[in-house]
Amino acid sequence: MIRSENIRLFFIGLGIVAIQIVLLRHLEIMGAESDLVLIFILWLATKKNRTEVLLYAAFLGFLQDALTDLWGLNMFSKTVLVFILYGYLNRISQNKLLFRQVFLIVLVAALIHNVIFYGVSLFTELYSPGFFIWSLLIVSSLFTAIVGSFLYLVREDN
Repeated sequence: MIRSENIRLFFIGLGIVAIQIVLLRHLEIMGAESDLVLIFILWLATKKNRTEVLLYAAFLGFLQDALTDLWGLNMFSKTVLVFILYGYLNRISQNKLLFRQVFLIVLVAALIHNVIFYGVSLFTELYSPGFFIWSLLIVSSLFTAIVGSFLYLVREDN
């Protein structure tokens, strides 16, 4: 059912993908970038039911892939991540979390996402191994966790 809240979240998701593509692709640390779309999907997993979050993850991942010419890597990894972590994220959403807890949750989620992303990219031979592993798995996961933790600190519903 299409509700005004779903339409609002859809446009917020489109804006986040646009911010990811236009701004965050150019803000790199050691060749790694933060994944704002992943942070948005993790937040959605604490607020919505599994089917809605899977649809958002698939659509936003596909849109991110289409704009970055990755064709399916983000869509697959974000959808599988929702399958893996939804139960845990939905269960802990009732609790007030500390900064370090949020950092660890986002870090683990980003690591899982990046491992899935890297595993699928091995099959497509899109990236060469080596520096990419270090950049994607470690630096990108840490960068995403720092950005996600900061966004948790400045969120509206304190």
